Amino acid sequence: MLFSRWTFFQGVVVLSLVSFSILMDLFKEEISTQMSSSTVITMILTLVFITLVISLFSLLMIFQTKKSKTFLLHPIWEKMPIIISFFMVLSVIIFISSFLLFPLDGVIQNSRWILYIIIYYFLFLIKILVLSIVHKKAKRSTSNEKKIELSFVWTVFLLFVFVFFLPAI
Repeated sequence: MLFSRWTFFQGVVVLSLVSFSILMDLFKEEISTQMSSSTVITMILTLVFITLVISLFSLLMIFQTKKSKTFLLHPIWEKMPIIISFFMVLSVIIFISSFLLFPLDGVIQNSRWILYIIIYYFLFLIKILVLSIVHKKAKRSTSNEKKIELSFVWTVFLLFVFVFFLPAI
């Protein structure tokens, strides 16, 4: 069956990501002007944003496991941490190069939806990297849904540490 209820739920999740971006864009000035004085509140809002986006990505993957029983069973998942790490490094290099070589900052200021696509892309790569590590460590002893849930917890925890404790160093 090409279009199942899980595909519909995945579509709802993607629409939620888009509508969340639009909502964040609409309230960017109100949030930024009210919260500009408090760094802790800004970091908490950032963590809430990250948690919501990572949870929506996790829902996408859980719906994919419901839709396809072969999800996470391909042998390439054993090498996926290396592959995703390579893509992340390459993506960071391309992202930084695009800022240096092209007027990407001006384009992002005029079209903030590009910024949300970039943020979603990097958060998705981080989520997939953590999922691939959890998948490699858990092997076949854990169900795919449990692996996705564990990767959600670890991803949010790692990004929490990154947002709250790395700036203090």
